Amino acid sequence: FWLKPFWLKPESLVLKHSPPRGTQRHSVGAGMAEEMVADVEMKVVETEVPAEELAEEKVEEKAEEDAVAGEPAKPKEPEKPKELEEDAVAETRAKVPAGSVEFNSADSTMNVLTSNGCQVISSLTGGGFSYLLGGARTTVGLTSGRYMFEVNILELHSRQEPQGAAGRIPMPRHIVKLGLSQGDTSLLMGDNSEGSVSIDSEGFLQHEKTRKKVAKQFRANSVVAFLVNLDAASPNANTISVFCDGVRICAPQAIPDNLLGKPLFPTVTFKAVTMQVNYGPVSMAPLPFKVNMLSDAAQADVQAGPKASEGPCEIVMPVGLPEQGYFDWVDAFLEKNPGYTELSDRKILDWAHRSGIWKAKTPGAFSTDKPDMKFGIPLMDDMSVKKLLLHIAPTVRKSFVVPELKANLTADERKAFLKNFAGPSFKKVAKVVVGEPTADYKAKVRQLMIEEKKEKTLAERKKKAAEAVRARLLEERRKKVASMKQKKEGEEEVPEEKEVAPDEIVDEDVVVELTDEEKALHYRKSAQPDILDQTLSKCFMDFSLPTTEEGFDQVTFEWASQDTAEKVVKD
Repeated sequence: FWLKPFWLKPESLVLKHSPPRGTQRHSVGAGMAEEMVADVEMKVVETEVPAEELAEEKVEEKAEEDAVAGEPAKPKEPEKPKELEEDAVAETRAKVPAGSVEFNSADSTMNVLTSNGCQVISSLTGGGFSYLLGGARTTVGLTSGRYMFEVNILELHSRQEPQGAAGRIPMPRHIVKLGLSQGDTSLLMGDNSEGSVSIDSEGFLQHEKTRKKVAKQFRANSVVAFLVNLDAASPNANTISVFCDGVRICAPQAIPDNLLGKPLFPTVTFKAVTMQVNYGPVSMAPLPFKVNMLSDAAQADVQAGPKASEGPCEIVMPVGLPEQGYFDWVDAFLEKNPGYTELSDRKILDWAHRSGIWKAKTPGAFSTDKPDMKFGIPLMDDMSVKKLLLHIAPTVRKSFVVPELKANLTADERKAFLKNFAGPSFKKVAKVVVGEPTADYKAKVRQLMIEEKKEKTLAERKKKAAEAVRARLLEERRKKVASMKQKKEGEEEVPEEKEVAPDEIVDEDVVVELTDEEKALHYRKSAQPDILDQTLSKCFMDFSLPTTEEGFDQVTFEWASQDTAEKVVKD
C-alpha cells in the first residue's frame, strides 16, 4: 500500500488483477520497485455516483475524521417548520372606505406626531420627551379575518446625554413595539397593564407581566410586517406573527384568551424613532403567501374606533378643597370620560413610570398635587416635559382635564393658564367640587375603601404565609443538621414522623366590611396629603371660586350650590 500514489484515495482504487500466489519476486535491487509495480498494476475505475450520495459520503467521512480526532460529530440541523399560512382568497364582501384606515389622532399619546396622511409617524424628542414612550392605535379594530400592516424604521433619534446624570437612563434608547390592544386600555404596550399583547424590536413578546423571547431582532431600514390571524378556519387561528423583509422571524404566537371576544386595535408603541407605516393595499415586502392588508379589510371584520371631536374641544378645570375628595373625583371623571387627557404633574410621573424610567425615593415632603419629580436625569428634572406639553396641548384636537389643586383655587393662576387656550377651539369649563358630595360619589368612595381594606388584608395573609414557609424551611434545615450530626457521632438515629407541609396557597377570596365610622365618611383618607401644610398656610387666604369673568365659558357646581360652596370656602 505504500507504493500507492498519494493523490489516489482508497475508495477510488479497484484492483484490476492480482498476481498468482508465488509469482511475486523477492529480489532486492534497483529494479525491484519497477517489477513489483508491474505485477500489482492498478487501474482507477471511474464510476458515476449521484451527487446526493457523494454529499452524504463526505458528511460521513467528515464525521469519522472528527471522531478520530476526538471531536464529536455535529448533529444535523432540524428541518424548518412548514409554513401553515395559506393564500388569502379573493374578498367579495364590502370593504372599508378608502383612506379610512390610519393611526387615530384622538387615540394617541401627546408626543405622537404624524405627517403625509399618517403614513409617517414620529415622537417628540425635546427635553425629557426623548425618554418617554409614545403610542397610537389605528382607527379600526379587528374582530375576525387575517390582515397585516407594515412599518419601516426610517430614523433613530440620538442625543448626547448631559453631564451629571445620577439616575438610570432607560434602555434601550430606541424601541418599537407592534401589537394589539383593546380600545379602552393603555396605549403604552408592555407597561404591565391589562388589555394588550405586543412583540418589540428586541424580539420579546409581552402580555401583562409575562415577557419572553420569541423572535429575532429587527432594526432600521427593514420592512417589518405584523400579521394578525383571527380567521377561525385557519391552522394559525388567533395568533400574531412578525416578518422582516418578507421572511418570518417568529413562530405564530397565540393571542391571550382574555383579549379575544373584543375588537383588537393594531397598535404601535415606540420611542425616539421615525417610522413609515403602510396600511396597504400594496405590500412593500410581500410575504411567502398572499394576505390582505389592513386597508383592504372587509367591513364585517372590523369595528371603528373613537373619532376626534368635530366641534370645540373642552378644557375642564376642577376646583376643590384639599383633603375633601378632590383627586378621587378627578379619577371618577376620567373613568366616565375616557376621551379626556389629564394634564398634571402626577400624570407625567405615571407616564415616566410606564416608560420604564426608574426613580429612587427622594428625601423630603411631597403631596399628591406636587409629587416628587426628581429622577436623577437632568432632562427630566428640569420639568421640560411639562413646559412642552403646555405648548403642545392647544394645538391638539383633544379635550383635557387639568387637576392642579392649589393653582385652580387661586384666580391669578387660573387666568394665566386659560391664556394658553385662548380662541374658539376650546370650550373652557370650571367644575366646582365643594360641599357635600353626591350619592354616586359617596358610593364610589365606599367601594374604594372596601378595595383598600381587601388589599391590606390580602397583603397581611401573604406576609403570614411567607413567614410560615420560612419557619418551616428553617425547622427542616435544623432537623437535617441534627440528623447528620447523630450519624457522624455514631448514635442511633431516632426516626421522626414526617409532617405534612401546610398549604402555601393564599386564599385571595377576602370579605371585608366597613365600620359605622367609615361608612359615615364622605371623603377617603390617603397616606399622602393633597397639599403640604406649609404650602396651604401660605396661600389659603387667596383661595376663591371661579367665575365667567376670568375667561370661563361655563362654571358648574357639581356638589353643593354656589352659595353653599362659597360659604364653605370662606369658612
